[in-house]
Amino acid sequence: MKVCIVCPYGISSPGGVWNHIQNLSHEIKNRKIDHIIVLPTSNYNLKNKNYYQIGKTFKIRSAGSIANITISPFIGDQVKKFLSYYNPDLIHIHEPFAGSLPMFFIKYAKCKIVATFHSNKGTWLYKYKMSTLFKSLYNKIDYRIAVSKSSKNYINKYFKNNYVIIPNGINTKNFKSYKTSNNSKILNLLFIGRNDKRKGLKYLIQALENYKFEFPIKLTIIGHEYKGNKIDGIKICNPGIVSEELKQQILINSDILCAPSLGYESFGIILLEAMASNTIVIASNIEGYNEIITHDINGLLFEPRNPKSIYDSINYIYKNKQHKDLIIKNGQNTLNNYDWNNISDKIIEVYKNLK
Repeated sequence: MKVCIVCPYGISSPGGVWNHIQNLSHEIKNRKIDHIIVLPTSNYNLKNKNYYQIGKTFKIRSAGSIANITISPFIGDQVKKFLSYYNPDLIHIHEPFAGSLPMFFIKYAKCKIVATFHSNKGTWLYKYKMSTLFKSLYNKIDYRIAVSKSSKNYINKYFKNNYVIIPNGINTKNFKSYKTSNNSKILNLLFIGRNDKRKGLKYLIQALENYKFEFPIKLTIIGHEYKGNKIDGIKICNPGIVSEELKQQILINSDILCAPSLGYESFGIILLEAMASNTIVIASNIEGYNEIITHDINGLLFEPRNPKSIYDSINYIYKNKQHKDLIIKNGQNTLNNYDWNNISDKIIEVYKNLK
């Protein structure tokens, strides 16, 4: 079987869709399935022969973030040429309406098409109800996957159909390093997120600035350049964008991951990575996150945009060590549903049934 996986986003700023595709690629490679990943050209150096680049990316504001996608109407011939050369048995397209690259693949495909819908908020094309333009392309899709209930509910508003939920996941083996017990009184607090308002960092900062903690805190901020003021009693470490390996190590050495996003999160990979690291998760009670976190069972949920709610969550975890250990244990049990070994089995089963 030859599978072509289409990623709509340039990877100069990697995100959840790209991580999903990389994990899927790794798993199907282990199962000896011939595949290639097609994605837009970017300034990221791709040396792997399993990548093929078509079209340049442009930064488009979408769903509270910036998406690097191809919008050129002139890449159709390149797509046709590639399909003729590679001749796939199946095309797996992620976010089929995110730019012109995936849409040209649907248009010119002569084989079965699987589409995975990741987002729970669409581009302006959706918001202005122009989805009728996509109906002829949509009808060519043979199998439809959504990564969460919120992404399924969103796409189903515009294209009513049967969607099978196959979630995002993580490679739990990557996080099996032993966590050293924190015998100091310092609470290691972690934020991971791009420099987007929707990630909600300012509300975490307000919680640390406006409320008095009875214990010292070290806040590490990954992926976001912090330009704010110093905070009394809070040590701030801001390494910016880090390697995957360093991110994993910082997660393992943290006590709490705080995810104060405002919305537009169809899923929460970083929440699972924290659980796999035996790190407590406190997160906004929003769609996507509350599908993974059950409050006070495998993490804590707080009110979005509410610094006092964040403050209360941090305090609760610090002062309830026994319950903290139970939350960590429940988090480990949650991971069974999101291990990439199990997820890839489901996706490959889809491939085989369509072939």
